[in-house]
Amino acid sequence: MWILNFFVVVAITWANFPVHYALWMLMVYLTDVWKVKLTDAAAIVNVFLGLQAIPQSVLLFSAHGLFGNYPVLLGSIFACCVGMGFLTMSTPPVLAKATGTCSAYQPECIGEGQRILFYIALALSALGAAGQAVSFPSFLVEQLGENANMPCIWFLQCFAVILFKAAAVLGFSYISPWSLWFGVPAICYTVAAFIFLSGSCIYKYVKPEGSPITTLFRVLAASISKLFYQLPTDASQLYNVSDRNRQYVPHTNGLRCLDKAAIILPDQTLEEQLRNRWRLCSIAEIEVTKFAIRTFPMSVTFILAGVMTSLSYTYFLEQAKTMNNKVGNLRIPLAVFLWFQLEAREKFPKLYHILVNWRWGSEAKPSAPRVGVAVSIILGVLCTITAAKVESRRLAVVKSYGLAGETDEKIPMTVFWLLPQYLLLGAVDGMFAKSLNNYYSNYFEPISASYMLSGCNLMHGLGCMSNILLVYIVSKVSRRGNKLSWFQDTLNKSRLDKYYWTLSWLLAIAFVLFVVISLWYAYRRSKEEARTVYIERSVTHIGTETIYEMTYRVGNRRNNGTIVDMFPSFG
Repeated sequence: MWILNFFVVVAITWANFPVHYALWMLMVYLTDVWKVKLTDAAAIVNVFLGLQAIPQSVLLFSAHGLFGNYPVLLGSIFACCVGMGFLTMSTPPVLAKATGTCSAYQPECIGEGQRILFYIALALSALGAAGQAVSFPSFLVEQLGENANMPCIWFLQCFAVILFKAAAVLGFSYISPWSLWFGVPAICYTVAAFIFLSGSCIYKYVKPEGSPITTLFRVLAASISKLFYQLPTDASQLYNVSDRNRQYVPHTNGLRCLDKAAIILPDQTLEEQLRNRWRLCSIAEIEVTKFAIRTFPMSVTFILAGVMTSLSYTYFLEQAKTMNNKVGNLRIPLAVFLWFQLEAREKFPKLYHILVNWRWGSEAKPSAPRVGVAVSIILGVLCTITAAKVESRRLAVVKSYGLAGETDEKIPMTVFWLLPQYLLLGAVDGMFAKSLNNYYSNYFEPISASYMLSGCNLMHGLGCMSNILLVYIVSKVSRRGNKLSWFQDTLNKSRLDKYYWTLSWLLAIAFVLFVVISLWYAYRRSKEEARTVYIERSVTHIGTETIYEMTYRVGNRRNNGTIVDMFPSFG
């Protein structure tokens, strides 16, 4: 039965590949068919990318705390189906007779109704992608249970991924009309959705067990409600869970305003206060909330990672469109570069961790995630420098052949000049995602780590959208002194190379900030560890007697590289 569940459920994942490749070309569609200005088209795509990441925290809470994974996943699949259908209908030939417009792929053939359909399609597709990202992995584990880690499952998944990636890349090379470019993935996804629905009678339905993010709001609410109460000088007078089979979570002195959530009021009994969970929280719950808040300054530096990701869907793609994509008589589809990027995203983190384990072994595990984020920022600097050099060369060829005007003629420069920057961008995305996943997995249980990662995705989505503001600021600044803006209506008139250099400087500054914040956080944590009293408990059974032993240790103690491993999950 589980193998049937696997094929039915994973059909959605496999159908996502052609949808991803189709939506990757939105920038080209907007500039070629709608004739939208370069920066306006990039802004539309950046908003679409941001909407895929920003709602994930809300949808994750809905899956864990309100509806369960299946309803959220089902709604996401429906949104994606309708979105791709509307996107296909927004192309000029599909509704030409109904709207009374022409059927050519020209801006005058796109009516108001088709524009509305297009924007609704992007919103629904983004919402569907966000919902699947947070609900599908958990739903798959619910269906497969212990079989999720079986070798045959891994082999089938890898085989299917390779097959569908190849089919998507090769298939799109033979699709020319935009109505088919969006229509074929819409049909594939609709078929996969029906396959998914056909298994509804055999799925395991798991009720939501509550969201761990509730604890964060409980701590904030309880601390605010006791804002005018005085904290006791002895932290042992604060409420903590007493359990012989569980270690006490060490209390830290930072963010002491949150400690008020653990104040035991003298005018009520402890039992009465425990009945209202929004008025009294334990030290364990407060400390996990503190840790989540302390990581926020570090996560702000992740905004530039979103800016980097958006380049693949916007300006990199526009560069590729203008360059020669033929090898002899063979035309290379642009989707090949997305394939290279995704492969680099998957393979580079594995190569990095193999190298780290070979060189430093287990000693590098505690700091490896933070170093991995730093490496991703360095790769981002290399990527933007490479992109700037390639764009400078491309513009030199444009100037020498007089192609700066309005022309669809290909530049006599092979598109494979762009391959290094796509590979580096894939490595940036892969290192960033893998390092964050390892970082929060070391500190939290899986369900809590998923919320921390969704918070990082929120920053990532804001980064994609902030590219709009960044381009606007750069455009304004570059106009000073009656100079031309770096961003013109077309790519060949613009100076993207200077914009890439600007990004490289911003990434270098982000690298310095990240290192400073990481060192400051490590220093603060080591000071807290040095003042912490650890209580170790052991239970020994001798005959019918049970002997409890307690060992007190003061100072730094490394348990798998962190002290937060003692933290329970939220909730």
